[in-house]
Amino acid sequence: MDVIVETRYGKVLGREEEGVRTFLGIPYARAPQGERRFLPPEPVEPWTGVLDARAYGPICPQVANPLNPVDGFAQSEDCLRLCVYAPAEGTGHPVMVWIHGGAYVFGSGQSPWYDGRAFARDGVVLVTLNYRLGPLGFLHLAHLGGEAYASSGNAGILDQIAALTFVRDTIEAFGGDPNRVTVAGESAGAWSVGTLLVTEAARGLFQQAILQSGIPFQYRTPESAEWFTAQLLDALGLSPSSWRRLFDVPAADLVSAAARIPARDGLNLRPVLDGVTLTQSFWDALRDGHAAHVPTLAGSNREELMLWVARESEWRALSDEERIARVDRMWGPLTDRARDYYVDGRTGDELLTWLVRFASMRTFTYPTIRAAEIQSEYAPVYLYRFDYRPSRLGAAHALEIPFVFGTYAHPSARALIGERPTHADVSDAMHAAWVAFVRSGSPQAPNLPEWPTYDPKRRSTLIFDEAPRVEDDPDSAERELWSDMTSLSM
Repeated sequence: MDVIVETRYGKVLGREEEGVRTFLGIPYARAPQGERRFLPPEPVEPWTGVLDARAYGPICPQVANPLNPVDGFAQSEDCLRLCVYAPAEGTGHPVMVWIHGGAYVFGSGQSPWYDGRAFARDGVVLVTLNYRLGPLGFLHLAHLGGEAYASSGNAGILDQIAALTFVRDTIEAFGGDPNRVTVAGESAGAWSVGTLLVTEAARGLFQQAILQSGIPFQYRTPESAEWFTAQLLDALGLSPSSWRRLFDVPAADLVSAAARIPARDGLNLRPVLDGVTLTQSFWDALRDGHAAHVPTLAGSNREELMLWVARESEWRALSDEERIARVDRMWGPLTDRARDYYVDGRTGDELLTWLVRFASMRTFTYPTIRAAEIQSEYAPVYLYRFDYRPSRLGAAHALEIPFVFGTYAHPSARALIGERPTHADVSDAMHAAWVAFVRSGSPQAPNLPEWPTYDPKRRSTLIFDEAPRVEDDPDSAERELWSDMTSLSM
């Protein structure tokens, strides 16, 4: 049935079904269109009448790819919208705000993988959101546009802060407690959560954090960001002096041109150390205690990079030397010590497996361990690793998401993870842990073994597999190798 709630901005019409209320496509900021393109988000204006929130709104303009079929959603710069999944009864429920991944260039909070009904049925108000992606959210223009555009390279992060502010101001109307908010995300979403942890403008907007497969281990420098801006202007036939013509470029053309520029030092479009929104590296800010008193749940997947390797047939056609060179270029450097550990004496599929392991440690697993080491000095930290291999992709990047959300049976999830009787057990364990953490700051759940907080001595880690288990310092030799290597500035 239809249901109406009243917020400080106006009335919102949603749907109630089987004990869950859903409100979709609610604007949380003004549309960043026209002259507001690239500028910080502005508060949404109160509306008159009743806002119809029974259908999804548009998503941020983006380029489709095999991992991002775009799901048939309309695309528009009027994309700063969020969805709320809430229990039909009661008030004061804990809140989880989910930030989607997609390398900061694709994705949306409207993916069926992120359907929040399972959380709502367990007494959690689940909020998903869209934010500006690609050049719309991360194009650095400070050197061209001056003070007004000083934070343009982090507009997408400012969108997330605007969404959290909207949640703080309205969530009571949906049955949530604004003082019990957990911000969570995966991949670029987890990068975002890590960034929010150490960003002054986000302080106080959430009390707990969940980071799945992502740590912002390296922001763009202004120099790197300016290089990309020059490349994009050139690709569009513009010069630095005519940069304001970017306002006239259709969003689809802007996004498409940005996607064609080869990456130089990691993702071309990601948060930038602009001196305004971000004034310190993530590591320095974390060491300085900027995330003190924020209980944190974090982890990674055992075979993160297999998502790309297994889906790209050209990997199989490469020689061993070509595979090594490609990994070194994309996820390196492969130092002498790393080659001794991951490469020497291995060939063929065995070598590829170990190269995936190297890249996964380099990009996801070790940064997560290092962040846990630092954050554990200030607040409770719970570390996990997803080892469950639901399909030929193994324990690959993003495959834990449908188990956390209980959406593993959706056709889009089944296309990647197939169907196995053990899926339900793994999902029950992970979902229960996330619900417990959102409720109490501890992920301890009845169907899990005792899960101690992480510390640099014992290093207790919950391994999610067909049967969950706790291991102390799993793969310690490999972890010690990375602790000793100097290839990462952590």
